[in-house]
Amino acid sequence: MQELKTLDEIDLAIFHALEISPRAPWTTVGAAVGIDAVTAARRWEAMRAANRAYVTSYPLFTRETHLTFVEITCRADRLRGLASTVARDPHALSVDIVSGRSSLFVVAGAVGAAGLQRFVLDRLPALPDVDAVVSHPIVSVHREGGFAAAGTLPRRGREILPEVRRGTLVPSVAPVDDLDWRICLELARDGRASIAQLSRAIGVSASMIARRLRRLTADGALHVRAGLAPSASGDGARVWLGLRVRPVDVSDAVREIARFAGVSSVSLVAGDHNLFVEIALPHLAALEVFEATIQRAEPTIRVVTRMVVLDHVRRVSRIFDARGDAAEFASIDLR
Repeated sequence: MQELKTLDEIDLAIFHALEISPRAPWTTVGAAVGIDAVTAARRWEAMRAANRAYVTSYPLFTRETHLTFVEITCRADRLRGLASTVARDPHALSVDIVSGRSSLFVVAGAVGAAGLQRFVLDRLPALPDVDAVVSHPIVSVHREGGFAAAGTLPRRGREILPEVRRGTLVPSVAPVDDLDWRICLELARDGRASIAQLSRAIGVSASMIARRLRRLTADGALHVRAGLAPSASGDGARVWLGLRVRPVDVSDAVREIARFAGVSSVSLVAGDHNLFVEIALPHLAALEVFEATIQRAEPTIRVVTRMVVLDHVRRVSRIFDARGDAAEFASIDLR
């Protein structure tokens, strides 16, 4: 791994540009940041080689994709070993060591309900040191992928970039096949891989790759996103909140919560908590202010549980090491 000093303002601006448009050409990224394309590409490669930042793909999102939040409890002295084991399962798309009643908080997924049931009901409880497993099936994701480097790009730069649509994730109704999954899995390794690179890696024509990418993106099955390693994310706090909102007020609550800076995801779930919110805060003291603000905006919101992230273990296709670098690739093949 190459050594890299703390990311400076230009590095963060490049990352912000890729958060907005992960596969934008370097000429466009450079213009948005105010540097030339060669410099933008060189700086990004330094960040990527140092495992500080990456562009990845989510698993293909179709009607057959089933997702759930999972709370796992275990003894504290066995926690890191268990977290490492869980994080290497392709179905564990996000693994955090958290405070509160749970030890691990996991976002899990599978193609087909049976696959998710096997992971939650069979594989997880059979792991040594697991004391309890509680799942919260995800009904819908209303917002995903906040901007870790928001504010580092000038408005003019943001306007240059073709912005990827964010908001409610709507599963694709179009069928996907093995080639679609192979493209997705290659992009999970390097979400900025060119059409030519994908063609060579997969062994099909560039024109075929280009057609599939256009279709998968247009259908909403493929989502490419930029990620920043914890080592480059600063000293802020990240928190998962479990909320209870009256069903009639869910839409208003989601709209109010999603507009706050730092909110990374808002998910509707089936259970005692009907909303799970992930939020990045400048410091933990800001949590009380955030809760008070959303409750003033939507008085029916009730905070049921709070889980402060003590350590990030995995996020989508990257496993983080003890320094917080994105040091290891993890499969996202949910089939």
